[in-house]
Amino acid sequence: MPLEIAFQTRELRATCESPTRAKRELGESESKALRRVLADMNAVEAVAELFEMGLEIENCIQGQGMLRFHLSEVLSLYCTVNQQNVPIDGETIDWARVTRLKVVRIGSSK
Repeated sequence: MPLEIAFQTRELRATCESPTRAKRELGESESKALRRVLADMNAVEAVAELFEMGLEIENCIQGQGMLRFHLSEVLSLYCTVNQQNVPIDGETIDWARVTRLKVVRIGSSK
C-alpha cells in the first residue's frame, strides 16, 4: 500500500495535484521538482524508503517529524508525520513505520 498523503489545505492540495496551477504558482522548474517528489512519495510504502532513494530531505524538527523536501534553492515542500501515534524508536522517529504524511506548506528554504 503506498504512502498516504494528506494536505493541510484545499488550496495546497490543488497546487500539488494540478501541474498547470503548480507551474503558475511556483514556476517551471519548481513545479517539475514538486511532481517528482510527489511521484516518489506515491511509489513507496514508508518514509524510510524516501531517505534510501537519496532525495534531498532534511529532518527539520526531529521530535515532531517535520521533513523538508528541497524543490529548488529557494523553495521546499514541508511535510509532517500524519499518524495518531507517531512511531518512535528510542528517542527518534522510526521512519520505516511512518506510512502517512501531511503536506503542510510550500515555502522558502531559508
